[in-house]
Amino acid sequence: MATYRPLLIAALVLTEVGLWQWRVLIAARGGRAGAVALGAVGAVLQITAISQVVTNVDDPLSVGAYAAGVALGVLAGLVAGDRITPGSIGVTVVSGSASLAEGLWARGWPVTAQHGHGAHGPVTVVSVAISRRCESRLHRDVVELAPDATWAAEEHRPRPARHAPAAGRG
Repeated sequence: MATYRPLLIAALVLTEVGLWQWRVLIAARGGRAGAVALGAVGAVLQITAISQVVTNVDDPLSVGAYAAGVALGVLAGLVAGDRITPGSIGVTVVSGSASLAEGLWARGWPVTAQHGHGAHGPVTVVSVAISRRCESRLHRDVVELAPDATWAAEEHRPRPARHAPAAGRG
């Protein structure tokens, strides 16, 4: 068992920290039930890993395995959050390029365009709601079409379910 202890600790901590990172992303996107469930599982994994490190604190491999598990767990959680529960974002792009919207439409982006006036003259403002997975591809397209563009993105949270009023209430 002592031979495999560092590997067990690293695996437990990697899994727990990965779940923690993913849990934070899910909670930020409005998924409370999923976040609570991941928190419970993470607590069991964490107490198991900590107990192994504390009872073997004189073993540098166990302590190192804990640190490596934390580092890799952060990465794993971020990747899981992006790939498994990517969420959606709203992107607003402002540019002096009059042809930005047309260029994005030609590339298949469902943008909504508005024309306005900025401090330095006419601007085009495009807005689009996309999956977070598509953000880097959209960003590349915008940079190619309008290198002067500014970019803002915000997380879209799911709308809470609406419940019908109770009987007798209006």
